[in-house]
Amino acid sequence: MKDKRLICAGVIMVVILAFTQFAEAQREPAADRTGRFALGAGLGPHFDTSDGTAFALGFYGDYYLTHEFSVGPLLQVGFTGDLFQLGFTAQAKYTFDLAGFPKLKPHVQGGIGIIYADLDRSGRRDEDDTSFLIPLGGGVEYKLSDSVSLETTFLVNFTDLDVRNDNVFYTWLIGVKFPF
Repeated sequence: MKDKRLICAGVIMVVILAFTQFAEAQREPAADRTGRFALGAGLGPHFDTSDGTAFALGFYGDYYLTHEFSVGPLLQVGFTGDLFQLGFTAQAKYTFDLAGFPKLKPHVQGGIGIIYADLDRSGRRDEDDTSFLIPLGGGVEYKLSDSVSLETTFLVNFTDLDVRNDNVFYTWLIGVKFPF
């Protein structure tokens, strides 16, 4: 189990580093995002939770410290008929500008925070736990206009919840982002 997590984390880091080098070589000047704030929300699945695939909601904010680098909160909510998960993390995100594609903004991100899970299966005792949460991942934003973007993000979530046999689950969110 630990080998699986280490391999997954290693692959993510290699992909992030390779993508960073490619995107930086392709960078084209764009409107400066420094000092701007954006809010976003998305929905999609939580894969491989302790109760199978869960419905997920995500809410986040990005404050751009530089044109490429932002920080902000991420709230992940997941639920099935028997499971409720609530995770809150502080995220750091790096957004790329691609030459020839000014509306397309890929990003990588990582963060740390806490997660609460409550698993209520009929005929069994209720289980709940709180643990650390480390989401790592990336995605793509497509600017529809200066005031709204479509966005998709895929996250690999590492945790140590006692209600889970394997402490890795995956989130794929599709939603909208509103820069201010």
